[in-house]
Amino acid sequence: MQPRDIILTLIGPVLTAWVAAIVVRRRVHREFPFFFAYLVLSVIFPMIRLAVSGTYTTFFIVFWATETIYAVFALLVMFEVFHEVFLPFYMLWRWFRFLFPGAALLIVLSSIHYIHYPLHISRPMEIVFAFFTAVNCMEALLFGLFFALVLLLGVPWRSYPFAIVEGFGIAALGALIAYGLRSEFGTKYNTFAKYAPPVAYGIGILVWLDSFLRAPDPEVVHAWREQVTPQQLLAHAREYRRVLKGILGRQDD
Repeated sequence: MQPRDIILTLIGPVLTAWVAAIVVRRRVHREFPFFFAYLVLSVIFPMIRLAVSGTYTTFFIVFWATETIYAVFALLVMFEVFHEVFLPFYMLWRWFRFLFPGAALLIVLSSIHYIHYPLHISRPMEIVFAFFTAVNCMEALLFGLFFALVLLLGVPWRSYPFAIVEGFGIAALGALIAYGLRSEFGTKYNTFAKYAPPVAYGIGILVWLDSFLRAPDPEVVHAWREQVTPQQLLAHAREYRRVLKGILGRQDD
């Protein structure tokens, strides 16, 4: 490993360990256990990678094995936060419990079928890449959904669920942009593709730090639980529909 690679490898676990300690102090680990597990793994795995970095074959196996575990836990975290925020929907509609896993499965299958991977990689690695792409897409889409809720419902964005999704969303966008450029333009963007994902993930960690360093605000939690409900969303949908019909009606005149 080059010195800058070692620095990037060490900075991430240090900051992540700080986030994990704050999460325990705030007792958020009880509400989001998969998120806490992801943080712990993000401290341990880089140390394992660094320990085997001297042997290419071993490092290759360890890297992709740990990346796969990362992706699985990231998906579990997204489901965990989604379930927490949209719990009233689960209680009201039985079919809603299939929405998140169904969307994840659809994105995975679409990634396998439509995305073109380098010709030299094996079919198992294609499936692994497809899974990574699907998880990154889920993270980006969930971040977009939460951002839309903040804009449409006016709920506070300084909340723990939004911060978790925001951090993953930033990391996912960095990875998707890096892969897109590498896939479209080849080795010309090798350096960017190599360092953009860890830098984006580092920004995500800083977002988590900024959020969890703040004491939980009961009013913020109350706002999310009261406003992100089927009734509130239906009322807003009707209001936007009424406004849209008024605009279109004026245009027809």
